[in-house]
Amino acid sequence: MALGDTLDDSLELMGRILRRWGFSEKDIAIYTALLLSPGPMTMKDISEKTGFSLSTVSQSLNNLVRYYMVKPEKRGRVRVFTAVPMFYELFLNQPVEMLDKEVIPLKQRLLELRGKMPELRDRIDLILSNLSNMECVLNEIIRIKNNNICVNNRKA
Repeated sequence: MALGDTLDDSLELMGRILRRWGFSEKDIAIYTALLLSPGPMTMKDISEKTGFSLSTVSQSLNNLVRYYMVKPEKRGRVRVFTAVPMFYELFLNQPVEMLDKEVIPLKQRLLELRGKMPELRDRIDLILSNLSNMECVLNEIIRIKNNNICVNNRKA
């Protein structure tokens, strides 16, 4: 596989991961440009590299900084930006959010429905069983995170 193909494939796979986590195409383009840059970039550099307006770059950078994906730094009068590889951290935040915002509330609603709709009891029990399995797996991921299992502190 040629170097250009390998780079394109790498960028596409990074984009898939970030899309799954809700980042926009513009966020992804800016993040990957920064991630693969040999050094920090100014907003103007990013604009030239991606073809996005300064306004678009600014909006995406604000979003990426909020998620700790990009680190801003002041160099004299100019702000420069560096991408932080945060795939692991973002992945590990997903189980907590999913449990708190989706799985647990859904289980509660289904338990309410189960009592009010006896004709759906078997179907709801099947869904609840599936959600309990999901909750177990998410809790295991959280346990792994809290115990720092699988954490490699060395730079790749």
